[in-house]
Amino acid sequence: MPKKKFDFKTMNLADIPKFIVALFKGELGKDAENMTTQTGFYEINLVPDVKSEMIKAQKSRNLVFFICIVIAIASGSVVSILGSIKGAQDITMAGQDAHLKNLSTKITGYEELAEFLTLQNQINGIAKIEDNQKVLSRAVMFLNSLIPSGPDTVEVSELAIDLTETTLSFDAQANAGKDPDIDYRVLESFIKRTNMMTFDYGRYVDSQGNEIPSRCIVEYDGNGNMYEENGSIYAIWTRGEKGCDPTRDDYATNEDGSVTVSTVDVDLESTQMNNGQSQTGNLQNNTNNSNTSNTNTTSTEETQKVIEIVPSEKIYRTPQFTAWYKGEEWKTSQDGIDDETIEPDEEGTKINITNYKYTPEMTTDGQISGIPHFDSKCIVYEGEDTSEGDTKSAKWSASNECQLVPEGIVVSESSNGRDADDQLVLRFTASVQIAPEAFAFRNKHVMAIGPNGQNVTDSYVQLEKIFAAPAEACAIGDTECQSEINSGGN
Repeated sequence: MPKKKFDFKTMNLADIPKFIVALFKGELGKDAENMTTQTGFYEINLVPDVKSEMIKAQKSRNLVFFICIVIAIASGSVVSILGSIKGAQDITMAGQDAHLKNLSTKITGYEELAEFLTLQNQINGIAKIEDNQKVLSRAVMFLNSLIPSGPDTVEVSELAIDLTETTLSFDAQANAGKDPDIDYRVLESFIKRTNMMTFDYGRYVDSQGNEIPSRCIVEYDGNGNMYEENGSIYAIWTRGEKGCDPTRDDYATNEDGSVTVSTVDVDLESTQMNNGQSQTGNLQNNTNNSNTSNTNTTSTEETQKVIEIVPSEKIYRTPQFTAWYKGEEWKTSQDGIDDETIEPDEEGTKINITNYKYTPEMTTDGQISGIPHFDSKCIVYEGEDTSEGDTKSAKWSASNECQLVPEGIVVSESSNGRDADDQLVLRFTASVQIAPEAFAFRNKHVMAIGPNGQNVTDSYVQLEKIFAAPAEACAIGDTECQSEINSGGN
């Protein structure tokens, strides 16, 4: 096939398409050569200079057009590829939209959807709700701790509680119990005492520092008295009850999906913690009468059952400084029940009682470990080592960083009056702003502490001695009431 020849020097615009076709078909030949001649040692260019410059310009122009055409073809290819991708994406998104609409139709078709969403939102908001929740009953507990005990009495006739501002506003009456009955000294003492009040809160923990559920802690006896021993406050840990021991999994499932509790709690009536005296005499009767769902029995013979007993334990809120600092061995038998095995009764039931043993440790910076104890968030204990020779001892002190009434009590007015028994009393109106942390639901085992060591927790409060009928202002003509001389007020 004859080759086609194109001369870039003389090519016109109309020749460019022909050149491209020939280029792809492989029909191009060599470019025509410029007409030249050579004579001897001299070369003569027969093309004028103007013509040469024009040919060069045409050649440059044609090259530029060629490059532009190549770029245009490449751009068209890129646009085509991008268009294909865009089309595929549109198809995919349309399919996903249809799928989402189908799922939305199914979800909105569930009748329980509203309840599910409400429950889910509540679960997510539990922490926030707990942070904002306050315990109203503590208001009466704090008021009870403020009321003095002894011959000087203060009784409340009206009480208003503002949980938003954690403020108690009340009308009350003060009685000295002796002449002069209307004695401002009682009110002044009440004000000073209130300003010195502190409080404490925290968690009971086991020997490993695991938190014990509050429902497993008993802080008061049946008469409403706090458990106390030689000036030390303690509580009873019902360790054997289901879910009360952080180190024991009472909710583990068996292979068949059932749950078996391997321990049964000793009845508190049988373990009253009476100074180490064992009271196991009634254990069999209590066990036979207890709920059998809390027992796991092991058959050693066909007619014999073995029940393992986990005794309730004392947990001291007030540290046992000397014993714990020395690291003396401590076990639950000191709580009122010994290790014991009760032989089978007529029904073939055998009872094993096993106590826990501890090796406590208390450092001079107040850190306690190795024994169940109360982890206080307010009271800080400090010790000064006074050991001599092999005898380990320390001198201890305590400080409370939590003021119950940080801003102090405010008495707005006071006047003479008569109570419901027609006795002369001092009527007054006051308000106290309690520290917000004292009302917070998240803070457990809150205790109000008076300057004279009078302690009150939110587990049990007697209202009988707090409230009284309102006192009346002095009647017109009641000279005794109106002219009563005070002994230190104004």
